[in-house]
Amino acid sequence: MRAFIDSVHEGVARVLLGDEPLAVEVPLSWLREGAAEGKALRVLWEIDEEETKSARQAVEDLYAALNDAP
Repeated sequence: MRAFIDSVHEGVARVLLGDEPLAVEVPLSWLREGAAEGKALRVLWEIDEEETKSARQAVEDLYAALNDAP
């Protein structure tokens, strides 16, 4: 996915994502060293199966706890 750092202000980067840009703001610290206004980014989305499994288990545990609540 294409991305472009539109601006940086007080440690927050405004990033334009995609061909019909969606603007998102992220902490500059989340981006790689050297990220700055005017830089193009390459964004890769990966599925994390372990984190997905962990999150599902946490939700199931919460539902179980709520059903046992007085």
